[in-house]
Amino acid sequence: MIWALRGLLLGAFVLVGGLALVAAQQAPPPPLPPAQVAPTPTPQPTRAPTLVLPAASNPIISRISRETPTPVPRATPSGLPEVHIVDYGYQPGQIRVQQGAVVRWTNSGDEGHDVTGTGPGGAWRSGPLAQGESYQRQFPLPGEYPYVCSIHPEMRGFVVVQP
Repeated sequence: MIWALRGLLLGAFVLVGGLALVAAQQAPPPPLPPAQVAPTPTPQPTRAPTLVLPAASNPIISRISRETPTPVPRATPSGLPEVHIVDYGYQPGQIRVQQGAVVRWTNSGDEGHDVTGTGPGGAWRSGPLAQGESYQRQFPLPGEYPYVCSIHPEMRGFVVVQP
């Protein structure tokens, strides 16, 4: 009886194997027609927002500069126009003077600073100023004189000399 079952099983395997060979030799079925899909509209290009950088006339003011109190105005013995250097800014940030005037910068802050500028007549620099030190410069030519602290370039100021 076992022999009969083995024979039956072997016959089934041969039959299944033969059917597999016949199926493999037949031609594949024709491809299905492509599905009809509604065309998607082509997206129209949109304007991308442009990055607008601040103009050079808009200074960058640090948090420390905003939080530093404005120095108390003091009368200068010579009556010179004066700019106070505070950590980290110039007070006032812009000053107007007459042609030939002398301007004094005084470091009223806790940090070392300098005054480095350009304008009619060329570039100029105070050199390092420790706390309490001052620098004076005469402006013999009319025009605009932007200046910065080369140690802290976010500090910017402006002298306007009028004829």
